[in-house]
Amino acid sequence: MSEVLVPYINCLLVLDGDGDRIIAKYYSEKSKADQTKFESTLHKKTKSLSFRSDAEIILLEQELVVIKGTSDCRIIISGSIDENELVLVSVLDAIHDTVLALLRGQLDKRTMLDNLELVLLTIDEVIDNGQIMELDACAVATRVLMKGSAELNVGGGGSTNAGNTGDMTIAQALGLARNQFIKSLTSGN
Repeated sequence: MSEVLVPYINCLLVLDGDGDRIIAKYYSEKSKADQTKFESTLHKKTKSLSFRSDAEIILLEQELVVIKGTSDCRIIISGSIDENELVLVSVLDAIHDTVLALLRGQLDKRTMLDNLELVLLTIDEVIDNGQIMELDACAVATRVLMKGSAELNVGGGGSTNAGNTGDMTIAQALGLARNQFIKSLTSGN
């Protein structure tokens, strides 16, 4: 019988444009000195990157590193060299899209520090002790804000209404059904 390989994240970093740490979560056994050295090397290698909408993938110190962000703020995920880069990109996209939606499209250092609790909750909803828990940005944002999924718009897809039920996620459809059920109970129909 073959061994089941579960994707594992080594670390998640949020660095500013100068390479200074905003958030750091290391899930592997690295000393503080190794963490600082890794972040310094990472900044030197990525400071000249021009960030687009796609994630950048690099190999650094026998780790696969995926980066997305702006010149002011970068979200970085690191995994083993054996890890599938598409899985790492999916995790990064989930975190990036959720944070972008929660911060209303402003992904900069000041806004992230002002809303640090939302960013940390997002990270904890997506990754738990290095294990990937959720990749749906809408579901993550809903849990972070503790709202019904029909109340939230993630990814610029427009608001959810009965006219586009074919484009809904299961959570959105359940939220819409719940709201309609409550409305029918309160109206007496």
